[in-house]
Amino acid sequence: MQKKKYKIFSIVSLDKKPGGISAMIQLSTMAIASNCNIVNLLLTNAILENKEFSINLSKIKNLVLKNLSFTDRQFFKFSLLRSSMRESLKDSDIIFVHNSKLLKVIRNYFPEKKIVMFFHTDKLSQLQDFQYADKVVTVNKTMEKKINDIFFGKAIYIPNSIKKEKSQKNQLHRSKSCHANKKLKVGGMGRLVKKKGFDFLVKTCMKIDNVELLIAGNGIEFNKLKRISNNNNNINLLGWIENKDLFFKKIDVFCCSSYEEPFGLVIIEAMSRGIPVISTNCNGPIDIIKNNIDGLLIEKNNVTELKSAITRLRDSIDLRLKLGKNAKKKYKKYFTFDEYLKNINSLIKNLRD
Repeated sequence: MQKKKYKIFSIVSLDKKPGGISAMIQLSTMAIASNCNIVNLLLTNAILENKEFSINLSKIKNLVLKNLSFTDRQFFKFSLLRSSMRESLKDSDIIFVHNSKLLKVIRNYFPEKKIVMFFHTDKLSQLQDFQYADKVVTVNKTMEKKINDIFFGKAIYIPNSIKKEKSQKNQLHRSKSCHANKKLKVGGMGRLVKKKGFDFLVKTCMKIDNVELLIAGNGIEFNKLKRISNNNNNINLLGWIENKDLFFKKIDVFCCSSYEEPFGLVIIEAMSRGIPVISTNCNGPIDIIKNNIDGLLIEKNNVTELKSAITRLRDSIDLRLKLGKNAKKKYKKYFTFDEYLKNINSLIKNLRD
């Protein structure tokens, strides 16, 4: 069998907090690794110290992990690359970047290299950096259009995915067993920060009878949410959880209450399990959910709409079953790792041609 021809390097700088971006680094690296002999992945210590992240990366056989030190990061600030960094990158066929601040400095050192930017956010302030990339991968169609309006044809929309474990099971049985006269269990998950809108979710659920809210996650808003809930027995702040499967098995409906959401990875985690989803109409969720078909979309920070959506699902087992079934079909069609891999392979092929 002919050996793979290319070396491809994925690079992350200044990202110090494991979370959604580290999950996307892992996902893209797995896909990229299938196209080359060696992947040199340069990461900060803070990311590498995350145990789950490191274990998952260790499964990629052709991966070489390299640490971006504090000194490396200081060099970046002055638009410089240390000799060790230059040595790592010089043989790359394609350089993949997860931080826009790296684009200009890498382009200055390697003007002929192909550089791809993975753009995980909706921050328009980063647009000026994209002139130094050959391609920009976006996670929603809104940003793809905005980038292409400035840099024609440079952006490509590739939705994120999850690599579903065999142990994950369909949750439709919960909808069948949860009758209208029992409490509907609504779940939320993510970093407890303002932009995720958990305060909005808590306040709304406190106004609805026969609804119990479970929120998984930690963050600076934890104490605020605790004060808002005021020891309400139907509001459960679970903190950080290790086993997502156990959380999803407990809930009937998943709710994404974000004020900003470039994609919404946890939405497709719920959909993959056949759990009906309610989400605010941020840039990411509007690409994932078709309203009233495979989920429910509501206006951001609109208590009336969220209350109505939760009440509809509480009162209709048939609606929960319909949305959950269609959500699982949507996941299988667009958001599996195999689909993501096809998209990354196509991107790499087009860059090579």
